Amino acid sequence: MATNMTKEEDNFLRIVYLNYRVGTTALRRYFDSVHPNLQSVFSSPSNKAILSDLHKPPRGQRKILYQEQWNTLYPSSGSPVVSSADLDVTLMVCLLRNLPPYVSPPASGFDALPLSNDLSHGAHIARIKYYKNFIVSHSKDGKLSDTVCNRIWIDLEMAIQGLGNQQDVIDAAGAKCKFWTTTHLRTFKYWF
Repeated sequence: MATNMTKEEDNFLRIVYLNYRVGTTALRRYFDSVHPNLQSVFSSPSNKAILSDLHKPPRGQRKILYQEQWNTLYPSSGSPVVSSADLDVTLMVCLLRNLPPYVSPPASGFDALPLSNDLSHGAHIARIKYYKNFIVSHSKDGKLSDTVCNRIWIDLEMAIQGLGNQQDVIDAAGAKCKFWTTTHLRTFKYWF
């Protein structure tokens, strides 16, 4: 027997959609504008040295790139050239943080939610990363209250507008309408 989705579950799924479908696309477009030729980025000896230190850091430093991520950046011979489509949010943010041209971090760093008045590229990147981690790691039940959902939506929309292009802004607005319509249609079908 199918159960109806609660408003809080719908809120959670709306945020997942906005972050993963629209926010990640906006971040990817921004990443591509900063690093339009990944083949030259990864073949640069200085960049490879930076990434190697992140993969196998000097003693006493924390490992940043794990083997799977390294394999994504430097696939086995015969593999196609890496593109941003091969990179997840975490890896794109890592590269933007560590390879020139460096993206300046927000005052709170890339691993915390920036202040709402910080409109820098670094802050927008941090917002997308923060909410990706929030969705994956901190949700115990896949539910968000209206208040929390609205706050996250505003933050993510701000990041999408700051990083993306006009299509990303349209997609973010469309996501809100799409889910509103779906939610209300689900409610209305029981009235007829």
